[in-house]
Amino acid sequence: MKHLKIAFIVIAVCAVAWCGLRIYAKHFYNKEPQAEYFYLSEIPVKPSQFEADFEEIHQIVMENYSLYQAKHLNMDSLYQTYITRVRQAQTTTDYGLAVQEYISALQCSHAISCFRTYTARQFPVLIQDSLYINKPNAYLTQYGFKDKDCIIAINEVPYKEWINQYEKYAEASTDAWRHLKSARYAFTSYADTLRDYTLLRKGDTLTISLPLKRRDYFSDEKEVTVETRVLQDSIGYLAINTMMSPVLEDFKTAYPQIKDLPYLIIDIRQNGGGNSGNGRDICKYFIRKEQPHCVSRQQIMQPEADAYKGKIYLLTGTFTCSAAESFTIDMKESGNVTLVGEATGGDTGNGPRTFRTKHGTYLRIPTRQPDLSPKGFPMEGMGIPPHHQVSQTIADFMNDEDTALKYTCGLITKR
Repeated sequence: MKHLKIAFIVIAVCAVAWCGLRIYAKHFYNKEPQAEYFYLSEIPVKPSQFEADFEEIHQIVMENYSLYQAKHLNMDSLYQTYITRVRQAQTTTDYGLAVQEYISALQCSHAISCFRTYTARQFPVLIQDSLYINKPNAYLTQYGFKDKDCIIAINEVPYKEWINQYEKYAEASTDAWRHLKSARYAFTSYADTLRDYTLLRKGDTLTISLPLKRRDYFSDEKEVTVETRVLQDSIGYLAINTMMSPVLEDFKTAYPQIKDLPYLIIDIRQNGGGNSGNGRDICKYFIRKEQPHCVSRQQIMQPEADAYKGKIYLLTGTFTCSAAESFTIDMKESGNVTLVGEATGGDTGNGPRTFRTKHGTYLRIPTRQPDLSPKGFPMEGMGIPPHHQVSQTIADFMNDEDTALKYTCGLITKR
């Protein structure tokens, strides 16, 4: 009997130890890696490893990418297309470009590769299907670019054709965001370190050769997270340019300047996202009654004690995405906000996670299943439509006027 008791004790201890080991192993192996970013010429994968590395990338996608079925992607066909490209790759740049196209073909803004790009740290603006320089930075100015230059060709390729060609590299959830993102990347490249830009300037045509640099060539500039001003004495203007910290603290500092005005225009057209929790906490200042946060339904948002009481207009654009997209959903579903501008980029995030192959290639893909907002709007794959569709015009751009802002002020004065 004594030996039997000892046997039971040993079995019990082993069972507990095994359970603990399983829990530890599950935690350890599921721990999300910290992504490392590489230029294509420096990817730590040897040509002899290209095929095995891509096989692992595809397996990671098949096991973890939560949206490919909802998007009706033919993953077998996708695999066959790109494994052929991978087998033909001679250099890490060839391989990286093939992987980038594969990731882009997943049709999601939050399905991204971890590759570095060469850049001039400048984003042109696409207005009525024309591409313009807008307030060039010091680097572009040094090479001769001027404000309002119209880009008509890149590397001797007409700009429209160039944008269409670049779309194969652009990670996006909607066609509109893919097209805009490709246009914005006119000064960004995965492989080129020199580009020629043909410009139209006051009727004259000229070409400028511009070196594209590694990102660390440019000094980091502090991002202006929040901007405020007063228009026409009674209209508050609040630009929220990111959902990355310290936007919440900056918002709380700026909010008293506009909170008592009868009208408020909130501008998130330049907000590409960040932390959805920041968007949730800012949204509490603009709702009138409790409502669930669209990303985390169990989190019920309560209006802040000094929540805004006036009429709210929200300016959105195609660049508005990720945490700015979920902010837009919550604002629109509050019923207190009029949206003006263009439809958003069409992706709130869907729980992206970072993965690493054993050869050292990193990628991020959504892992949360497709979902709808509390009032039934898709959380990914469709831009949030504004109540008033308004796009920037070339005439207003040339006169340094903001078409959507001017239109919104007109709506207010007509009340």
